[in-house]
Amino acid sequence: MKMSEEIQEMINENVVHLATTSNDGRPNVVPIGAIRTISDSELLIVDVLFDKTKKNLLENPHVAIAVEVLEKETPSAYQLKGQAKIFTSGEIFEKAEEMVVELRKRHSRHSDIKVKSAVIVEVEEIYSTVRHKKGGE
Repeated sequence: MKMSEEIQEMINENVVHLATTSNDGRPNVVPIGAIRTISDSELLIVDVLFDKTKKNLLENPHVAIAVEVLEKETPSAYQLKGQAKIFTSGEIFEKAEEMVVELRKRHSRHSDIKVKSAVIVEVEEIYSTVRHKKGGE
């Protein structure tokens, strides 16, 4: 499913929350700052601290991602659902390493980030999670 430019911008410029679930149904949600859209239907997430998250992804590739920007005049929030694939080498892993280099240039707090793996999420569903008032109310 294609993400609009608005959604892509929200993801690229904000912390999102990634939800995973183990095979036995135990949920896990983590904030993710090292995430970028790499196409209109794919997200690249850099794994720097995943423990339960990575275990869950290996057991169950289905994920949900929540992103919101509430400071705007018209708040926006979305939930994206899809499937994840983990890469520990190759082109996708190298893209994750390049993303970390860019993060280091912009934010000194990212100077110690080491890439453990790269995760690609293929977006399959998108839902707005903001209730808009009807009729200008």
